Amino acid sequence: MTARTGEPLPQHAAAGTPGQEHGYGHLTAPLRQRGLECTVEYGLSDYIVHAGLPDGSSLIISPPQEPSTDHPPGHPESWLVTRGHPDDSAVHEVIYDSEPHGPNARHGGSVPHLLAAIDARLDQLAVPPRPASTSPRVSAALALSPTAQRAIPAQPPTASAVRPLLPPARPSSAPGR
Repeated sequence: MTARTGEPLPQHAAAGTPGQEHGYGHLTAPLRQRGLECTVEYGLSDYIVHAGLPDGSSLIISPPQEPSTDHPPGHPESWLVTRGHPDDSAVHEVIYDSEPHGPNARHGGSVPHLLAAIDARLDQLAVPPRPASTSPRVSAALALSPTAQRAIPAQPPTASAVRPLLPPARPSSAPGR
């Protein structure tokens, strides 16, 4: 019989169990709002988010795995998002890469930039958007906000209303001109 000592093995979070999201609820919640099933699993050296897409492919959202970094749970210095399909190796793409030499490196660990890139790709893949907010507080705030009120813009004035009509040009009667 072999006994292991030390740290317990990481638990895998089941879909819909926010208590076991290991600090990644700020990623799983917006994905679930779009109807995606998400799990938080342990990767090589840190937790990753796995989101299943309607076409059978999936997103893997992860902080750098090797070498491991010391950061607060769910808030690494950078992100890598890939899409793949278990039955179709032709479906493999990098959606977002803010690792030091990646195309999105300038954004580092920014979650808003990460989510914006993911949303843009999900829109292209025709994943349904998040439902419109029906919260009474949000509706009330929009109603009171002058910037949120939509006004129909006035028609721009016609060209003749902007500039007075000038008389037609006449040839100069002065000699030498």
